[in-house]
Amino acid sequence: MAGRRKLGPISEPDYADLLRALSATSKGRSFLDEYRRRALPSETTQLRASLSQIEATLGTVRDQLQPERIADELRHISMTLDIAIEGATIDPEGDDTARRFALCDRARHELAALAHSLGREVAPVPKGPEQD
Repeated sequence: MAGRRKLGPISEPDYADLLRALSATSKGRSFLDEYRRRALPSETTQLRASLSQIEATLGTVRDQLQPERIADELRHISMTLDIAIEGATIDPEGDDTARRFALCDRARHELAALAHSLGREVAPVPKGPEQD
């Protein structure tokens, strides 16, 4: 048909005007109800399918990451740091060595906490001297 042009996306004001016009009559309201009845099931089905796919993908990613194995490695590093600083003076305000040991101690606690959050059934994070 000559003179017709292709419509692009509808602007918000145009959408509001169309909705207002359709809502003004009982036939327009009936059309909107029928459209909603027909459109919602397919949208819901698509949404559920998308959520199922996301859930499956997350499960696969979790299996590939092996968080329990990562947690074990982090606990091992934390224990190694614990052994390394055992008996040392740990003071964030102390001399250079004491400050370095304090950093190691903080890293040990952070690694243990991370391991705890990754692992499923692990012991609670041990308290260090600065937490007592």
